[in-house]
Amino acid sequence: MRMVAVVLRLEAGGILVPAARREVAARLRAALRLLGRSRCQVTLLLTGDAEIRSLNLHYRKLDRATDVLSFHQQELRGETDPSGDGIFLGDLVISVQTALRRAGAKRLPGELARLAIHGLLHLFGHDHHRPAQAKVMRTLENRLLRGTRACQPRARSPTSVLAESLVREGS
Repeated sequence: MRMVAVVLRLEAGGILVPAARREVAARLRAALRLLGRSRCQVTLLLTGDAEIRSLNLHYRKLDRATDVLSFHQQELRGETDPSGDGIFLGDLVISVQTALRRAGAKRLPGELARLAIHGLLHLFGHDHHRPAQAKVMRTLENRLLRGTRACQPRARSPTSVLAESLVREGS
């Protein structure tokens, strides 16, 4: 069974090339390994603003698109919580359209990885509503982002650089 299952909606599929999905999934798997949770599983839904807005309204009563939502399967007290080993953690939902608007085409790959790792930390029970919690979460997020950079593809030619930008021409 896969640690990270990726579901792609039409709205996101028109923006991302297949390499994008593979990279985000690879960085999510690497983050789980770095946390010592390589047996855990997560579903990543890459979608657009309309669907994430609907989910945000239904579950958070906020009528607006957002960048990432996390739906945990069970409440955990951090990434070291023993009850969180080898389980299905939950679902991550990312609006590729929001990520593209916020980061731009060149920074989209990094932004998707950041959002996926941010959402993963929420699945482990981390939050950022209080300054002390936010500092812990931000520090761990940055550590995981640095540790998963090896999963990024290396540019080899102008054509591959364009492909690795993850944005199809005309989007």
